Amino acid sequence: MKKRNLAILLTTAMMLGCFAGCGNNAATGNEGAGTGEQAESAEKQEDNGQEEADSADTGSEVEMETITVWSDQYHEKEVRERQIAEFNEGEGKELGIQIDYKVYGDSYTDTLRIASQAGEAPDLFHADNKWLPEFVESEFVIPIEDLPGSEGILNEYKDMLSNQNQIFDGKTYTLPYSMTTYGFVINCDLFEQAGMTEEDYPTTWEEVREAAAKITKASNGKAYGLGLSSTQWTVSSFYTFGGGQNVGHYGYDWNTKQFDYSAFNPLIETIDQIVADGSAFPGFEALDADGIRAQFAAGNIGMIGSASFDCSVYTTNFPAACNWKVLPIPKFSEDQEEYKRFGLATNLMCVGPAAKAHPEKVLKVLEFFYDDGNMAEMYENGLYIPVRSEAVALATKTPDMNGWAEYADFDEIFVMPPVPDSYISVEGTTYREAIVNMWTNPELDDVEAVMKDVDERYNAALEKVDQEVVDLYVIPEGTSPLTGK
Repeated sequence: MKKRNLAILLTTAMMLGCFAGCGNNAATGNEGAGTGEQAESAEKQEDNGQEEADSADTGSEVEMETITVWSDQYHEKEVRERQIAEFNEGEGKELGIQIDYKVYGDSYTDTLRIASQAGEAPDLFHADNKWLPEFVESEFVIPIEDLPGSEGILNEYKDMLSNQNQIFDGKTYTLPYSMTTYGFVINCDLFEQAGMTEEDYPTTWEEVREAAAKITKASNGKAYGLGLSSTQWTVSSFYTFGGGQNVGHYGYDWNTKQFDYSAFNPLIETIDQIVADGSAFPGFEALDADGIRAQFAAGNIGMIGSASFDCSVYTTNFPAACNWKVLPIPKFSEDQEEYKRFGLATNLMCVGPAAKAHPEKVLKVLEFFYDDGNMAEMYENGLYIPVRSEAVALATKTPDMNGWAEYADFDEIFVMPPVPDSYISVEGTTYREAIVNMWTNPELDDVEAVMKDVDERYNAALEKVDQEVVDLYVIPEGTSPLTGK
């Protein structure tokens, strides 16, 4: 409407100018152009009018649109929201973009799935490879290639993309963002109170059990040796993922093309014994990941599995009131085969079908989330280990927070390839549910029998998957989990 009114005004002005010009020329008997002064004045008026029209077209006429983004990355919430506020007030206003950002808790996946099924998912949302293949097949996500102008960002990440991780059926559905590494966190104060020194810090799971008992006994009910959570993702992120360096995989053996969660029995059995010993923090059955980490930060737990994102958790979200340290992942035995540290290249965002309504602006927001400058700030705050060295180069400082050096400094790392668990429909409990059920049971369990049943059910489900799909899940050529290879 504004453009139409502006056009009418400009047309009227031009007509009036023509009439005025004709009158002047008739009066002077000069049917040609007016004097030099009059011509210059008319030219200036025309230029000014064009400038005003251009200004109206490029400024006041920018249409503001809201781009919705969902995430479950609570640990980055404070920094990310500050970055988004700056974008909305600056570049976003120029581009006509307002980012509406929401962070969900443990219900994120269910909330996202329900919204996707109802056609109400956001434009962009945090990607998780546990459900991404399913979302690709159900068309709950669209390829980044569908966003006009996406060639630039795709080219920046082309050497980091892998089949069945970011690429499905030849199209790119997400991009890697950060590297997650794993460790084992201890409360040094509780070790000291229990009469232990650095020489007593555990290097094997059997030593973890011994230390847990000592801490629990010395604390007289005020603290306990090990922290666990009933939240299922902590089973993998705190224990089996990092524990992959003990067995060469994290539940799926790429060489045999079979699931083998029983390989983690030494870890599962030891924790089951710690619970039976009464050395695990009580009531963890009702505690989520944040709840148990808050207890560790308060000084009530001696040891807990962890990942690199916990640097920020124990510094910002739940500032630790104890002297804590990151140890290497405990071994299953002293004489076991050596593997590289395991790391997970985690993806950040994928694109929902809602983006089709404003693809160019969604691309701008996607580029904002992957911006090296924003990632550098995340690195400075100890929130992420970037996959792009360019982001690290932009950082003005190296995080000095406790634990960062242990998580971010590694000579060799095995980037964990994807596994075909998202293509199977397992009857009965999942491996994480089975493990949580045993750990929350105060009595000793027959771990070997339970995990054997888990493997059998997983592999039975795998037999129903097209072999061509299974064959896509391999260790990338030229890489190996073995140390020195």
